[in-house]
Amino acid sequence: MQMQMQWKILQPNPDLVREIQHHLQCHPVTAKVLANRQIESADQASSFITQGLESLPSPTLLHGMPNAVERIIQALHANERILIFGDYDADGVTATAVLLNFLKAAGADVFYHLPHRVEEGYGLLPMHIVQLAAPQRVKLIITVDCGSSSLEAITAAQRFGIDVIVTDHHNIDGDQPHSFAFINPKSPKQPAELSELAGVGVSFYLIIALRTALRAIGWWHPANEPNLKAYCDLVAIGTIADMVPLKGVNRTLVRAGLEQINRSPRPGIQALLNVSGIRHTPINSEDIAYRLGPRINAAGRMAHARTAFDLINAPDLDTAFGLAEELNTLNHRRQEAETEIYEHIIAHIDSRPDLAKRKSLLLAGTGWHEGVLGIVATKLTARYHRPVAVVSIKDELAKGSGRSVAQVDLYAALTKCRHLLEKYGGHKLAAGFSLRTQNIGLLQKAFEEAVNEILQPDDLCPQIDIDSEINLSEISPQLLDELEKLAPFGNGNPPPLFMARDVRVTSAFIVGRNHRRMALCHPNQNSPPINAIQFNLTPDSPRATSFDRLAFRLQWNRYKGDREIQMIVEGS
Repeated sequence: MQMQMQWKILQPNPDLVREIQHHLQCHPVTAKVLANRQIESADQASSFITQGLESLPSPTLLHGMPNAVERIIQALHANERILIFGDYDADGVTATAVLLNFLKAAGADVFYHLPHRVEEGYGLLPMHIVQLAAPQRVKLIITVDCGSSSLEAITAAQRFGIDVIVTDHHNIDGDQPHSFAFINPKSPKQPAELSELAGVGVSFYLIIALRTALRAIGWWHPANEPNLKAYCDLVAIGTIADMVPLKGVNRTLVRAGLEQINRSPRPGIQALLNVSGIRHTPINSEDIAYRLGPRINAAGRMAHARTAFDLINAPDLDTAFGLAEELNTLNHRRQEAETEIYEHIIAHIDSRPDLAKRKSLLLAGTGWHEGVLGIVATKLTARYHRPVAVVSIKDELAKGSGRSVAQVDLYAALTKCRHLLEKYGGHKLAAGFSLRTQNIGLLQKAFEEAVNEILQPDDLCPQIDIDSEINLSEISPQLLDELEKLAPFGNGNPPPLFMARDVRVTSAFIVGRNHRRMALCHPNQNSPPINAIQFNLTPDSPRATSFDRLAFRLQWNRYKGDREIQMIVEGS
């Protein structure tokens, strides 16, 4: 059922490539990569490389921001009790920490709550008003990374005389709640440059606006005004972990956050780097995406998100190391639960040839761990290159998590099935939902129909985009230094991918369990072979002595102060 990957060599405008190369005085391959990143001029290319925090669009562009700032300042003046209500994933945890730490620095009477994924579920609910906010005499609730669908809870809060400010970034299902202030870049008529902010990005934008407004009224003693760049490490982690596009504002925020982590990591981040086995510097976006983010997310998936929150706010390394070890243990448990479900589903799909004809997959099982459904769906989407929903059944109610391919807006597909769902929400590529168990079969059919309506005939042909076909002799320290400046890489700004033909293997050996180190060159090449590594080989992978074609990334391999050029083999 797995599909053959198609390779597409991108063909940028040659005039634009020459313009960028001349303007930046860069390697021609670097100019090609920039032109492939939807950059339309040499000036844009220059900004792409140099853009800093000073270039961020103003927070006042976001609707609801002036009302939110005014209400929070009122609460500070009156010493009202404030509740920050977040989400249990890495984006929600970091967004909560950013706002809580800032408001504490401003002298607020503030506390936070992160719901339990299984016991409470997602988002602000009426029970949180009755059982938490009202007894604690809260006068203002600020949601982060949630709230857009909390109409009933916001109505309940109003009955208790509690104002609610919503800060969120999820798609809005139905009517917008009548909160005191509503800040969501997905709401109508919001500026395009801010539309892809993560929840932590919206939270950061709120504290930018708050600091400015408080400065204007003389709130800060000069020595106590927070340095907002110190919060960017958390913004980077939440943004990368939530897989929003690393373009524009997001890329600027993540770059600043990575600088902060590499310059002076807070104790919790340092401890997490250590237990994750990260010894190299500089720390990059892949380290967050594949090492730090999953461990932070493991708290909310397998236990309670407060462990992750406590880690990133740990006052010292001794405290942080114990919490980091706890997250590491939870991550191992998460991997075991994920593998069990994934392998069960693979075996089921292999036994059902008819599933190959479907444009979508919806798989359900009794008692599957709710915390890992999204990860399993992600792996299945990558394997089968089609939208996937994974559903866990518990008595009469089922909960699901879906992931999609670029060609299918998953949220739009679920909207077409809303008559079968109790609740749903999310983004174009990721969403969650719940439904009555009796409707699973009906949803399977409706989901397939919805995806079919969205897809074009060739949309499910998997494709990798090659930035440039190059000769190995073109690879140089200059090229790697320039490519490194195009980081951080991630969704929307993928690491550059290259192709070379007629590549010879001069040496090869296995390292670790299933990785292959090689030295590669062209026949009759005068320069020394280039070191390469190919990760996660399968048991049936052939021992190649040459490749007709090879897809690879380039990076510096740094070790104990030295560095060498390394090719990361992605396909052949």
